[in-house]
Amino acid sequence: MNQVFKPLGIAAAVAAASAGFANVASAQPAVANNALGDLALVPYYTVNDEWITGIHIVNTSDKTQVVKFRFRRAEDSLDALDFNIVMSPWDVYAGTLRDEGDTIFWSAGDTTCTVPAANADGQLVMPDIYRPGAETGYVEIIAMGAPTSETMPIAVAAKHSGQSANPALTPKDCGAVRSNFFANGVSGTTRGVIDNATSYQPTTTAVVGGDNTYEDSGDVLKVSYFIRDNATGIEFGDNAVHIAGFIEEPTITNQQFGYLSGDLNGFDFPDLDGSEAVNGTRGRFALLRDASVLGVGKLINEWTANPDNGAALDWVVTMPGQYLMFERLQYLATDAVVPGSTVKCNTGSLPNDVSLSDTGSCDFRDIPVTATLRPYSREESTVIPEEGDLVVSPQPPGERPVNILDQEVNVITWGAVPVLDAAKQISVPTPEGSPAGWASLSVTANAEKTQAICDFTALAAVPIEMPVECTATDTPVPLVGFVAWQRNFANLPAANYGRIVEHSYASS
Repeated sequence: MNQVFKPLGIAAAVAAASAGFANVASAQPAVANNALGDLALVPYYTVNDEWITGIHIVNTSDKTQVVKFRFRRAEDSLDALDFNIVMSPWDVYAGTLRDEGDTIFWSAGDTTCTVPAANADGQLVMPDIYRPGAETGYVEIIAMGAPTSETMPIAVAAKHSGQSANPALTPKDCGAVRSNFFANGVSGTTRGVIDNATSYQPTTTAVVGGDNTYEDSGDVLKVSYFIRDNATGIEFGDNAVHIAGFIEEPTITNQQFGYLSGDLNGFDFPDLDGSEAVNGTRGRFALLRDASVLGVGKLINEWTANPDNGAALDWVVTMPGQYLMFERLQYLATDAVVPGSTVKCNTGSLPNDVSLSDTGSCDFRDIPVTATLRPYSREESTVIPEEGDLVVSPQPPGERPVNILDQEVNVITWGAVPVLDAAKQISVPTPEGSPAGWASLSVTANAEKTQAICDFTALAAVPIEMPVECTATDTPVPLVGFVAWQRNFANLPAANYGRIVEHSYASS
């Protein structure tokens, strides 16, 4: 993502912006201008109607990499589907998200080891728990760590030199790889995760087992994506937004339990606040929200709505990480988790700490944000006069169009023709007499509540009583996204085409 007026580069040492969290990081992540990082954000996925989403992950290093792969639904970014992949050196992993009936699933014609294994149809099926409303959303891809040596048991088992008619294309023993990701591993005796930097892998007929130790992955992932409408053949694609220096330690977590089971070293972690929540470094989301990273406040791109030449355009505006701004257990206990529900987690002032038994505030998200649009024509003039400008009279009131963006992934359609067929979209009327131009969109966090970042502070005997601390933040709203631009020729479908143009960003 290109920042306007902001230099890009390696992480710089700064004071942590989220005082109050235990084990808070002190190194500032940076948007990677070389499209490599240890965190990649795909701003939008969709399986609506005939759409599918494809994602490619490249391990550009000579080390085996453990990677978290997570789909978050659009309305509230709850974790709809996540799994791990274990990539051998120089590996590429690719697949598609699609649906059949009410089932959404990930399918990869790829032998890279997944944790867990795919089903008999080669699918990783989205669980029912947060499936409603998960036809669209965004994707987090986070590097979790690399073995300290390629002679470690997990590296040997994951390497493409296994048992098949074409061994160069098959990992040696994916079952052995998966054994590292059970909970409560014990050195030398019990399979699974021992701590965030160690796991135990038993011996199998294919590989010799033993303890695996891990180190920081480095900024080695390259992620790209496409979204394709099978009905029209139109396809869009781009690089993900890459963040360098996001997590600078290994964060190996089990793929068996989550925080709803009382496990803070489970599959919910790492997330956009950093490593696993037992002994890992947290506080990263406050740093991601810095104005030099994702908290830019304003995005800029072109618009068009021209039925004469079949041109149409949607803006995607994604605010990642909002799930870190409500007290999750209390949120899940309300009907707020039902898409479109009018019953919401309480909002308001900030308590010192919250738990499921509290009846006070539990929603401190930026959303719904106020979005102010200012469109311009291509003829170097604003369609709506700037406030205070001189005008040729008479003129309508010089008010800027204002919309409310109430989801974490929002689709804005310019004109009457949608591009992405989103189930929920904001329709923006195009200025009269102007078929194309550019626009800026500024966002302001919800003023009716305090914005805060929430995190678990300790384990508890009963999971629903795990203490949570929410710390106020005045950092900008994080923004990522793009324009999906299509030309659709009704009389010549073979000539249809589309392209993605990433937003440019500036301070508000």
